[in-house]
Amino acid sequence: MIRSILIVILLGTTIVAIAQGEYKMKGNNDYTEIDILSSYYNQDGDNGAVTGGVGTEALTDVATLIVINIPKDSTKALNYTFGADYYTSASTDNIDNNPSSASSKDIRAFVNVGYSKLNLSKATTYGIRLGISREYDYTSFNGGINFAKEFYEGNSQLSLNAQVFVDQWGLYFPVELRGNVTVPTTSRNSYDGQITWSQVINKKLQIAISGEVIYMNGLLSTPFHRVFFADQDTPDIERLPSTRLKIPLSIRSTWFALERLVVRSYYRFYTDDFGINAHTVNIDLPFKISDSFTATPFYRYHTQTGSDYFAPFAVHNSTQEFYTSDYDLSDLSSHKYGLAVGYSPLYGLARMRMPFSKRAVMFNSLILRGARYSRDTGLSAYSFAFEASFRM
Repeated sequence: MIRSILIVILLGTTIVAIAQGEYKMKGNNDYTEIDILSSYYNQDGDNGAVTGGVGTEALTDVATLIVINIPKDSTKALNYTFGADYYTSASTDNIDNNPSSASSKDIRAFVNVGYSKLNLSKATTYGIRLGISREYDYTSFNGGINFAKEFYEGNSQLSLNAQVFVDQWGLYFPVELRGNVTVPTTSRNSYDGQITWSQVINKKLQIAISGEVIYMNGLLSTPFHRVFFADQDTPDIERLPSTRLKIPLSIRSTWFALERLVVRSYYRFYTDDFGINAHTVNIDLPFKISDSFTATPFYRYHTQTGSDYFAPFAVHNSTQEFYTSDYDLSDLSSHKYGLAVGYSPLYGLARMRMPFSKRAVMFNSLILRGARYSRDTGLSAYSFAFEASFRM
């Protein structure tokens, strides 16, 4: 299937390249964009992986993300992304079986820096990015490159992306197993390659087809997840293969169905060599209530087969090579639904002059979003978020 998609993309590239005449792509905007996103997430369930597939999954997370895009001129731009998550987790607190232990809460901080360069006459974009993420037991470095080429007066685009994550675990084992268990490595590396073909079909319909390959190696299990057995009383830590291959394929469409209604749909098929096959369907329905207000109801359905290495509490045998009781790897179906409301006046919500400068900042738009999530393993969650957009 991947081969067929690549052939279609290459043929399409050749055809539109021949058809394309003189075309000059649009350059960068002449203003700096700042987006601030803040969210609150709360979940609960009874299949905690830390305690072997039983027990609490209670968790709350408060996150803030800031994205700044700074054009240097019409062809070059810098992008900064940074933020932090603060979480409290009753499930990870069970690493130590102590309600007041340090593992009950943590902060994850991250920063990414990107640079892009446009060639307006050739309608191409090149980019590079670097980043780091840090939390109490995990450090991740990442880097990536991207390339995009527009065809046929911007109605078609081929995008190529590649990135790598080099991660390091700080080992924290369940309290009763410390000194009795080991892992072969503390590193985890991920390599990701993606190809996307975007196409304007007509004035009302746009589609994008994407294929991705992800390869991981290193410590792919979580060292503080317990597994209990049917044939012995002493638990072990989760054990999984040291390599994993993931292949997601997706199609996305945007249909301007009515003057005020847009239908955005998404389908993804996923498979990996852990034995998981998954299907995800998502639909957003942005409806323009007025020139300033937009309401977007959304729904997402996900279903997957369980991993070959998953079994519930005390079902595995200790003689098996690999085992996990993490319900994220189980057979499951989930639903997510909610509503986003956006306010974006033509001339912004507010303007103010920068101190000691002639430049002005415009509070451009505000989006409020609420969602409810549930899955048939018993996990349920809800979240609230707001996004504020500024131009300078």
